[in-house]
Amino acid sequence: MSLFFSILLALVPGFFWTWYYLRADKARPEPLRLIGAVFLWGALSTIPAIAIEFGLDNFLNYSSSSEFSVIVASTLFIIAPVEELLKYLVIREVVIRNPAFDEPIDAILYAVVAALGFATFENILVAITEGQEAVLLRFATATLLHAIATGIVGYHLAMARFSDDKRKGWIFQGLSVAIILHALYNIIASTDTALTMWLIAILLVTMFVLLARGMKEVRTLGVLPQSKATNSQLSTTPSSPDDPMLN
Repeated sequence: MSLFFSILLALVPGFFWTWYYLRADKARPEPLRLIGAVFLWGALSTIPAIAIEFGLDNFLNYSSSSEFSVIVASTLFIIAPVEELLKYLVIREVVIRNPAFDEPIDAILYAVVAALGFATFENILVAITEGQEAVLLRFATATLLHAIATGIVGYHLAMARFSDDKRKGWIFQGLSVAIILHALYNIIASTDTALTMWLIAILLVTMFVLLARGMKEVRTLGVLPQSKATNSQLSTTPSSPDDPMLN
């Protein structure tokens, strides 16, 4: 299998799931330029993620350990938090203040797109270093894991921005759930048993259903009036210390 074909294959999952989820917004489609920017910044966020994880690994030397406790700790407290926080920062910095972010479903869709940009860049790196079989495995599992985990953060962002429930902590809660699910996937994937793929499948199907329900729920929330969207989302600073985007 040529390197070119492996890289081409690495692009398929990200583009496929991007197309799949963007179908949910046919009535009010998002600007393609903004979709492309979010995807690109999601891809670029892989670079600081690798740098941070590599730096911490040099200090803690966790990647060379086969001890289950080390695998659990490193993925729960380093890998998953670093990656989920960086993907959220893409959403926060590129999307939240954009006037196109004016309806609840947008939060989930942009979160998914940022995650798929991240996963696609990872896929390319895997294609270069590990080959076709690894890419096929990521197509079926890891790419979707990234999309759904960050999509769940997007659901919580939608609730913070558009719902009547303005309690603090929506974003923290969403990131916590995403980190736990991401870590759980990594932990399961690190095992090598007859049940590994079954457990991954069960986890992903459960997450897929949860996100689908979340997408259905946010559709019941109102669309942000354009004047309010423009004023609040183009502001360079939060309108108050209690801005739900920061909680």
